[in-house]
Amino acid sequence: MVENAKNIKDTGFENILLVGQTGAGKTTLIRSLPGKVFAYLFDPNAKRSLAGADIDFEEWLPDTAELDVTIKKFNRDAKPSDKPSSAREPKVYIEWCEDLAEKAKEGFFKKYDWVCFDSMTFLQRACFDRQMYINNRFGAVEELADYRVVGSKMSDLFRSITSEGINILCTGHITEWQDELTKKITTQLSLAGSAKTMIPLMFTQIWQCHANSEDKKISYKIQTRPESRGLQCIRSSISGLETFEDVTIKDFSKAQDAGIAKILQR
Repeated sequence: MVENAKNIKDTGFENILLVGQTGAGKTTLIRSLPGKVFAYLFDPNAKRSLAGADIDFEEWLPDTAELDVTIKKFNRDAKPSDKPSSAREPKVYIEWCEDLAEKAKEGFFKKYDWVCFDSMTFLQRACFDRQMYINNRFGAVEELADYRVVGSKMSDLFRSITSEGINILCTGHITEWQDELTKKITTQLSLAGSAKTMIPLMFTQIWQCHANSEDKKISYKIQTRPESRGLQCIRSSISGLETFEDVTIKDFSKAQDAGIAKILQR
């Protein structure tokens, strides 16, 4: 049946991806989401940014014994290490995936207006740990094949998450690299393999966060469209937004009147 876009009243759910450098205010903006919020926290610093907010959360961090901190050899004649790379199997990623599937099956997320994932960067790191472990290379340097597998898994994971029928907000980081031949500097999402291009396609809003504080003036902004240089996958489906929008939360007790809530009310 042919329909007309003028009659669209409900545009569906929001899938928001906040990206930026460390300290750009990404996690703090979760406080400004309207309604009831649940957050999966993979970043060990996330609790400090959300402390005092009315937000339900679960923290998923690796046990100390799961981390490999031994220095690896590169040369053939290097001395062998006489200690194991890890005393315990890294299970954060696989156990979290099981938890996510179980919650979705039970309808756990239906009581929330927003479900957040902070951040993709640390979740991807947990995926790398698992990938390396099951291939008996945990603690070794990642190879191209590892980036391909992890990128594919992250893409599949967020394709499932963004299809759940709930408002989603994720945070992530960006990296810059310079081509040795052309000297051109490129800004990309800190994602592996195909996830760099696939994951942005799943989000209705991709905003880059910027900290613009000067001396005693606290200021945070989001960038809603790309410029000639910098990250090119930034986009917004909300009409009328400026390229840079102020999202500073001046009073945490009234956070839902500022930040992202203010933008979504446009």
